[in-house]
Amino acid sequence: MERGHPCRLSAADRGPGTYAPAVRLDASNLSALARGCALLGAGGGGDPDVSLTMALRAVGEHGPVRLVAADDVAPDGLIMPCGLIGAPTVAIERVWNGDEGRMLRDAVETLQGRRVDAVMPYEIGGANGLLPVTWAARLGLPLVDADGMGRAFPEMQQQAMHLAGVPASPVVLTDGRGNVVVLRALDNVWAERLTRNAASGLGGVCAGALYCMTGARARDAVIAGSVSRAIGLGEAMASASRGGSVAVARALGATLLIEGKIIDVERYTDGGFVHGSATVEGILADAGRQLRLELQNEFLVALEEGAVRAAVPDVISVLTTHSGDPLVTELLRYGQRVSVITTPAPEVWRSAAGLAVVGPGAFGYRVGHPSLGAGGDG
Repeated sequence: MERGHPCRLSAADRGPGTYAPAVRLDASNLSALARGCALLGAGGGGDPDVSLTMALRAVGEHGPVRLVAADDVAPDGLIMPCGLIGAPTVAIERVWNGDEGRMLRDAVETLQGRRVDAVMPYEIGGANGLLPVTWAARLGLPLVDADGMGRAFPEMQQQAMHLAGVPASPVVLTDGRGNVVVLRALDNVWAERLTRNAASGLGGVCAGALYCMTGARARDAVIAGSVSRAIGLGEAMASASRGGSVAVARALGATLLIEGKIIDVERYTDGGFVHGSATVEGILADAGRQLRLELQNEFLVALEEGAVRAAVPDVISVLTTHSGDPLVTELLRYGQRVSVITTPAPEVWRSAAGLAVVGPGAFGYRVGHPSLGAGGDG
């Protein structure tokens, strides 16, 4: 961690392997970005496949998107974090028209009385790591190489910006059809509640902009290097994919929890969230074992015979055994052959303050964290 910047990650914290940050996003690296976003989504953040197609088309029509560090944005420049908000099971059936970014930007500029200088994904996981690329390309704006989560979380206050004291509101939401909602909340927890209710009214999922801030404020409030990290992870996954999920886990430096098949899936949507669980029965060397995954949009806790094997904030991912591709929770099916892996969360979430916001206790699980001890109880 960089001293004096409690929410920012150094290159050493970003994950396995070494890689040079991209200077622009185009057809040469967007597929890798999509793979990395799928992994960091921990099963949530929305299916990135459609968003990848949109991003490829956008950069093909409007040119590459320039990737900039938060430090490169002028101190008084305005950064607009954005993405989709709502239930992933609804989002997978939603085809975005690509103009949501313009509607968000226009409303934000009216509220702020100034122009937006850069776009940023508020969440690097899943489709949320890619939709801002489409919007940036169509708007001709740079994309900040950062985000607020370093992975995917289900709630809007689960952001590094929240820990840094940045207000989420005013929150701007649009369904892309011309309906725009502006929410001013008492605090960031209320911003989440009001946003979730509004998203339900806008069809269950919508586009949103929140935690808008200046370049100077972002330098101490964001998780830096998130986009570059996702690209690096995606490239490592692609290189190892011929060896299947076990090879991918090894390439990522991840912990392999179980290799098996899905024997049970329970899933329902309530209040803008997907709730449920999935059970994986071990095969080969893991025969005789069962791992239960608890989910709320994302995979949150992995349990084996009542013992916690992995827990939020660490990233729990389900990979297809053959290709090593990450699966989103809404695409889990009975009989799928999968491997379950886990990778460490960004350091900001492993602090006492971070665990209070995104540890198991924040989701109602009265369990400890296997690597962090009782601090995960919340």
